[in-house]
Amino acid sequence: MRPLKFYGSTTVGERGQIVLPITLRRELNIKKGDTLIVIGNPHMKNITLFNEDTMDKYLDFMSDNITQLKSKIRKK
Repeated sequence: MRPLKFYGSTTVGERGQIVLPITLRRELNIKKGDTLIVIGNPHMKNITLFNEDTMDKYLDFMSDNITQLKSKIRKK
């Protein structure tokens, strides 16, 4: 697993908007109009952003693994 990378900081604007640091946008190929999925944990007060395509692929991967695990459990 690769370590997390610090891209800088941003400030929440008057309308609740943030600007993603340019190095982050360049490295992750985030462009104007891209959809990002926002997931948060209110207890830890953190948020995570996912690229829509990446999140879709991740959910497919997890779904496949869950299906395989259920199949193995049912065989026991």
